[in-house]
Amino acid sequence: MPTHSKYIAPGIRAQTTASAMSIMEPTDRMSPRVEALRKLVASGQYQVSARHLAHQIMRAAGVKPE
Repeated sequence: MPTHSKYIAPGIRAQTTASAMSIMEPTDRMSPRVEALRKLVASGQYQVSARHLAHQIMRAAGVKPE
């Protein structure tokens, strides 16, 4: 059974961060509904609760949020 270290080399961390940022950037492949929601959030007409969103994600993963 292989053992894995929790150490992440500095070069790998930079690549991971760069690829995570590219996921967050808008692309042409987004649905019109997603793009419309992004525009509402950006203009301040719609607010997203980070806490509520985190609780939904945790519940979907089977973790009971506190």
